[in-house]
Amino acid sequence: MFTKLHGKSGNLLWIGEQRRPIKRDRSSDLVMDSVINYYKSEEPRLAYRAGTLFLDNGAYTANMKGISLQVEKVIMVQESFRPDLTIPLDHPFRPDMSTSQMRKSWEKTKENILYWQSSTNLNGRLVPTLHAWSKKSLIGNLEWLGSHADSQYLALGSLVNPSFTKFAGFFGDRQPNKELIDMISFAISCVEKKSDFKVHLMGFGSSPLMLHLGYYIGARSTDSSGYRRKAAYGKIILPGTGERYVGITSSDFGVTSLSKSDLALLEKCTCPICKTNKYRLVDDWKARAIHNEHVMKEEAKTAERFLSMGAEIYERYLDNVVFSHSSLRYLWEYAKLRRKYYRISEVLFGEGT
Repeated sequence: MFTKLHGKSGNLLWIGEQRRPIKRDRSSDLVMDSVINYYKSEEPRLAYRAGTLFLDNGAYTANMKGISLQVEKVIMVQESFRPDLTIPLDHPFRPDMSTSQMRKSWEKTKENILYWQSSTNLNGRLVPTLHAWSKKSLIGNLEWLGSHADSQYLALGSLVNPSFTKFAGFFGDRQPNKELIDMISFAISCVEKKSDFKVHLMGFGSSPLMLHLGYYIGARSTDSSGYRRKAAYGKIILPGTGERYVGITSSDFGVTSLSKSDLALLEKCTCPICKTNKYRLVDDWKARAIHNEHVMKEEAKTAERFLSMGAEIYERYLDNVVFSHSSLRYLWEYAKLRRKYYRISEVLFGEGT
C-alpha cells in the first residue's frame, strides 16, 4: 500500500498530465491524471511513463459538464492502469442543490467508497473524498470515513460555505477567498484532531502563492495542472510569486509587461528553457509549460526545506518573502488567523455548526 510513497517525507506535489503529455518520461515524477481523459477509450493506456500515478476519477469535470459517469466504466479505467492512488467515484455538490440533495449525494459517495473497497482490485490504493454542506456535517462525514475508509489519505471535495451558490462551489479554478480558507482550515484542523488521514488538497498547486498557502494550512498533498493551462493562455509562472503574460508572438521578449524584477527572476531560472533560450517562452506554449512545471517543483522543494526547519521558520519565510508584496497578502494574514484559531478554540469551544 502506497509502496512508492514510502520514504517520501513531508508534502507531495503531483504534476497533472493528460493523453497528450508534455513529457513522455515521467518516471521520476509524481503524476496526477484523470479517468475522464480515457473514459471513452476501449483500451485505455498511458502515453507516458509515470513514476508514481495518482488517478482522479473524473467526477468533478463530469459534474461541471453535465456528464453522468458509469461506475463500471470508471472502475475499468482505474483497474487497467493500476495506479498507486485513485479516488472512488464520488458525487460532488452543485450550487443549485438543496441540503437534502447534498445529503443524498453524500450517501451515494459513501456507497461507492464501500463498493470500491469490497468489489475492485484497487483496495489499498484508494483515496476517499470528503464532502460537507456545513461544519457540523463535515465532522460527521469525517467520522464516518474514519470508521469505514481504508486509506492513508483523503481528498477534500465540496465544502459548502455561505457563498457556495454565488460561484462554482468547488476548488478547481475558483479564486480563493476568506470563506474558502476558513472552510479548508476548519476541515484540516478536524482531520488532524479526529483521524490519522493525510489531506490531499485538490487543485491548490496552480501557483507558488497557492501552493505555499495550501502547505501552510496543513495539506500534505496537492496537485498542479494549472502549469499547463496557464502556458496555453500565454502565461509563465515566476518563482515565489504568481504568473505573468508573455505569449505575444509578435512582440520581442524584452518589451513585454515583465518588470525588471521579473526579468531578474527569469535570469536565475534553471529550467531547461531558460538555461538555453528563454525567448521560446514568448511563442512556444510547450516551452512555457516546461518552465512552469519546473518552477512549481522548485517551489515545492523550497516549502519542504523550510517546513523541515519548523512551522515558525516556514511562517517567517512566507511573511517576509512570498507574501511580503503579494496582492494575496490579505488571504495570507487570514489563513494565519484561522489556522491558529482552529488549533486552539475548537478544543475549548467546540467544533462549530
